[in-house]
This record gives sequence, structure tokens and C-alpha cells, in this order.
Amino acid sequence: MNIRAAIAAAALMTSSIAFAQSAMPSEKVITFVQKAPAPEERVVVKEKIVVGQALPDTVVVTPIPDETGYAYAIVNDERVIVEPSTRKVIQVIL
Repeated sequence: MNIRAAIAAAALMTSSIAFAQSAMPSEKVITFVQKAPAPEERVVVKEKIVVGQALPDTVVVTPIPDETGYAYAIVNDERVIVEPSTRKVIQVIL
């Protein structure tokens, strides 16, 4: 690998790590999702819920008040925080 490619790869990895750390939800967001009421009907999908993967379109994603970068859903009895525009799972709340 030449030096330019090595530097570019290192820069990309560093920026990806920084983005991932900045994208983590605050305790306020996590607490909101933990306390949010569950839907009256249980939402079940056959796909496994995975961080980084988008939720199916059949799952209702609810925005978190005053937190435009986050929404949540309760699916397969798991509470998940998602990015609203892409529906990608950011964190599964245990």
C-alpha cells in the first residue's frame, strides 16, 4: 500500500469513529425511550433488529420531542433508537 492510500485509510477510519461516537444518543434520549408507552398492539417483524440496519417500512417510527436527530420504535419487544431520515437503528435499549 502506498503512503497516500495509508493516510487516506487512516483518515477515513478516524472520521468514522468520531461520527459513531457523536451519533450516540444522550441519556435524556435513552431515558425517554425507556419510559415511552408501548403501542397497544405488539409490533413483530421476522427480521432481526440490528444496529446499523434500517427498520422495515411496516414499523412505525415515532420522533422524540426536542431531539430532531432521533426517533424510536418498539418492535419485537425491543426498544430501539433510530435515525428518522434513514430509519437505521442507532441503539437497542436493553
